[in-house]
Amino acid sequence: MQPFPGKSNIILAKIKKGVVSQHDLNTVFDKIKEGSSDKKNPALEGLESALNEMQNDGEKEIGIEFECGDCCKKVINGSKLFFIMNFAVLLPVRGDCLFMKVFSGGKLVDKQIMRAIIIPVERICAIEIQPVQVDP
Repeated sequence: MQPFPGKSNIILAKIKKGVVSQHDLNTVFDKIKEGSSDKKNPALEGLESALNEMQNDGEKEIGIEFECGDCCKKVINGSKLFFIMNFAVLLPVRGDCLFMKVFSGGKLVDKQIMRAIIIPVERICAIEIQPVQVDP
């Protein structure tokens, strides 16, 4: 049984090619939400609600700092943040990208650009509203 009946082969092929539209991402996330048997965490629901309210007030850019092993990662330029089970999903404005910096030992070691990111909630250190990136 395929996890995404119907369009699954098309969506998976687009993901492999790196050509994924916002609509395709939304379809994948909707299918994950539908298939989720876990109950939502009330704290995450409250956080998601508060963030959505801030976004409605015009404060649209979101940044997240999270840890991954010995590294600290910071992703910015997010426009939509929501939670699926115990994962945070951050998406940029349609047609834009997220920007991530990776720090290890207090030094910048890598920069990446991506269309979306899914982060385990337990690794999140901070969620920032209107982060301003300052490079020395």
